[in-house]
Amino acid sequence: ACSLAGEVKRKWPDASLQDELILYGEKWERRRVLSALILHQAHHRGQMTVLMRQAGLAVPGIYGPSYEEWATMGLPPMQ
Repeated sequence: ACSLAGEVKRKWPDASLQDELILYGEKWERRRVLSALILHQAHHRGQMTVLMRQAGLAVPGIYGPSYEEWATMGLPPMQ
């Protein structure tokens, strides 16, 4: 099974990132599409963080230690 990232690298090589396609009725460069996908993923990660905390669950550190992980390490959370 191929990963999504692997498929994007294979089908959208660097040389093609300035190619345009139609998205939402507008011309978008492929690099803009990739940027939008990354930002959208971060948006949903933020939503999940809030929902997990509301449910009393520990949030895993994906981009470094989470608030909960800092406390587990006995260190003050970054502000």
